[in-house]
Amino acid sequence: MKKRIIFLVSLIFFILGLLLLVNHLAYVLRDKSNGLVQDRFAQLEKDSVDLVFIGTSHQFCSIDPDIIYNEYGVESYMLATSAQTVPMSYYAAMEAIELQHPRVIVFEVCYLGNDFRTVTDGMSHAFFDKMPRCKARKLALEDLIEKEDRIYYYLPIGLFHNRWKELKEDDFKRDITGKRGGFHSEEVNNNWAIPLVDPEEKENMPEEMQAYLEKMVKLCEENNVELILYCAPFNSLYDNDETREHLFHKQKIFNGVGDFAKEHGLRYYNMFYEYGNVGLDFTHDFMDSQHLNCYGQAKFTRYMMDRGYFDPMY
Repeated sequence: MKKRIIFLVSLIFFILGLLLLVNHLAYVLRDKSNGLVQDRFAQLEKDSVDLVFIGTSHQFCSIDPDIIYNEYGVESYMLATSAQTVPMSYYAAMEAIELQHPRVIVFEVCYLGNDFRTVTDGMSHAFFDKMPRCKARKLALEDLIEKEDRIYYYLPIGLFHNRWKELKEDDFKRDITGKRGGFHSEEVNNNWAIPLVDPEEKENMPEEMQAYLEKMVKLCEENNVELILYCAPFNSLYDNDETREHLFHKQKIFNGVGDFAKEHGLRYYNMFYEYGNVGLDFTHDFMDSQHLNCYGQAKFTRYMMDRGYFDPMY
């Protein structure tokens, strides 16, 4: 009997050790090209953040949460990730409420002009593999990932087991992202003045994206969290007629978002029509035609904060 107990206890410890080893290997082997934003968020003290930002690279390139804390005394977190689709942002809002319950969630609306639920497998893994094991993650996987592919999200080591050949020193670290999830780039590239359509020219956002935005509004209302919408200004991908027309199409959708915001009692800031007041230097403040660098980011963050655009209404 005693031998059996010793065997069972040893077996339990062996299994626990094996699970810990597999979990560590899964962390080491996973792709960390987008940092550890989700990991950091999961490690925060409960209810320690008042303001959470969600959305795409347009969000994290435009706002610096460290400036918000150091200069304005507001504790915020950047939960935006590259190519975070509107459905993904809905579940990021759910995650934020589940883990932190902030007073305000700020959603940058760039991807409301795109009609897709996910982008690529790589971008999906960049979002989900780093997401804490919470209810929001479970619901998101069931909604957005095909059933036969979910095993690779529950056990991502099966997808990245060959990545050991590419491992670098940072793959073993757990502090490669700032405390507040911020993004910092000193890269400078020339840009050109952003062309604008008339603010009265409007188009509807894709139907499914509006449905997810409505779900986000309802989620925040039910949890007594204020949802603020804004659109960060960006240029056409290239300085030619084809990409300008694509930009104009997006701008018309962003103009239409203003009507949605009014109907739902939300604050919305379309910064395409305010960017001239920010003081952006097109020869110095952009990392590419569509994203601000740290210099433009600092100007934009201070502009938004000085005007109280992210202050809670209540």
